[in-house]
Amino acid sequence: MPDLQQFSAFDYSVIPKIDLENVPKALMQYKSDLLEFTEEELHFLRWRMMWKSLARQKQLPPKEFEDFVKTIWGIRSGRGFGKTLAAANWLGGEACSIPGLYAVVAPTHDDVRYTCFEGPTGLYSVVPPCLVADTNSSLPSLTLWNGTFIRGFAGDTPERLRGPQHHKAWCDEIASWKYPQDAWDNLWFGLRLGENPQVLWTGTPKPTPFMRRLVADENSVTTVGSTYENRENLTKTFFQNVAKYEGTKVGRQELWGEILDPEEEGIVKRSWWRLWPTKKPLPKFQVIIMSLDTAFSEKQHDKKKQTNDPTACSVWGLFTWKKESHVMLLDAWEEWLGLPDLIKKVKREKRLTYGDADEPMLKPSGVRSKNRPKHQGKRIDMILIEEKASGLSLMQSLAAEDILTTGYNPGNADKLTRLHLTSPMWSHRRVWCIESDTTEGEPKTYMDPLITQVCSYIGEGSIERDDLLDTSTQVMRVFMDEFIGPLTIKKDPLEVQRQKARVEAEKAKKKAKGGNPYDG
Repeated sequence: MPDLQQFSAFDYSVIPKIDLENVPKALMQYKSDLLEFTEEELHFLRWRMMWKSLARQKQLPPKEFEDFVKTIWGIRSGRGFGKTLAAANWLGGEACSIPGLYAVVAPTHDDVRYTCFEGPTGLYSVVPPCLVADTNSSLPSLTLWNGTFIRGFAGDTPERLRGPQHHKAWCDEIASWKYPQDAWDNLWFGLRLGENPQVLWTGTPKPTPFMRRLVADENSVTTVGSTYENRENLTKTFFQNVAKYEGTKVGRQELWGEILDPEEEGIVKRSWWRLWPTKKPLPKFQVIIMSLDTAFSEKQHDKKKQTNDPTACSVWGLFTWKKESHVMLLDAWEEWLGLPDLIKKVKREKRLTYGDADEPMLKPSGVRSKNRPKHQGKRIDMILIEEKASGLSLMQSLAAEDILTTGYNPGNADKLTRLHLTSPMWSHRRVWCIESDTTEGEPKTYMDPLITQVCSYIGEGSIERDDLLDTSTQVMRVFMDEFIGPLTIKKDPLEVQRQKARVEAEKAKKKAKGGNPYDG
């Protein structure tokens, strides 16, 4: 048996009493006595016992994860919680217990190397040196005495994860990955070694669609923690710099690990949409416009993902409500279509009619009841297409079929600017959607993706796709320019009063100094 005195060379505090019941199961399944352990196994045992005695409960795996009931464990917390330390200890411990291949994935190569491997709480710092057979900082990687190989990958190159096989993995700052879904899928395709492949993800969350799906995964268990829980181990300067955000939305995310609702920051609020009752017949429409955002050319091809964006379509009707012009969302869909199939779909949907019928409801994606009289309702008056490469091709092809279209040119206005310019339509409560048949007070299911995009967009990268948003802003611009006229964003009456008071106070101040109160 190795001399236990040599273990004092490690910079640990008092060695806890060794309790065989707490020895990792992977070791005890073939060991019945400490005398049977090798020198490396005793080093490993001491390390695990020390970590369990020092770690906070939230830094240790939940029971569902330890018992393999759940395959995914997430640590979602504020900055400085100790996520990296917990993850390095978990992955290092698993790698020592079960020899094999393990992966570490972080947003970039530098993040993998300088945080997960070489960082002050990374694998190189956490795993006892006597258990390390070899390291490679440039890869980066770590080889243990038992043959286990731990390799780092970058989330911004998801294709590198296509092929390698692993037993388990640690995904760090997963909310910041450039291609989260692609990297996550490729990682899981390779998690096919051993009886119980598992993943631990760590990070301060962001309100992305991927993060919301990940947290809601039925195979996942999530630990939620805050910066305050590790305050005693944080420097005074660091804590003061982050604590100043307490009580703000930034603080909720960066201190408490909360996943914010993306619509909280949206320019257009969901409450601004008006809901047309499901049992009420649709109004008589004066103008109906089909708005298309096309995507089937080389420009829309994502070479990294090897996919195109879908073509998006929305249909809107203009009608009069209480002597004001309003618009209603009638249909919305997204499909991956080539040019020939898209032409067929546009020709087919151009023949559909909307409103002014005994039947009050539309069917999803423009499908109408076979019993509905064909003469009722109004057909599409205008097909609006953005004048870009794929859009021009569609316009030319439809013209050859005697279907005239209208081009839309946004000029130099980006997506955010277009949304700002058309947002008064929503703030003035001029935009309607149709109530669900089954859920009272909610819009029809097929309309919700468009509503979500409009209400969640706050700039490039804020939502996964923005194709339906584009169809909405371009059609709103046409309605405002051609049929409704300019609208301004309604101001908060209290804010108007405050502004007035500030102006009056400034005038009084200048007058008291003997100046002209109206100067400047």
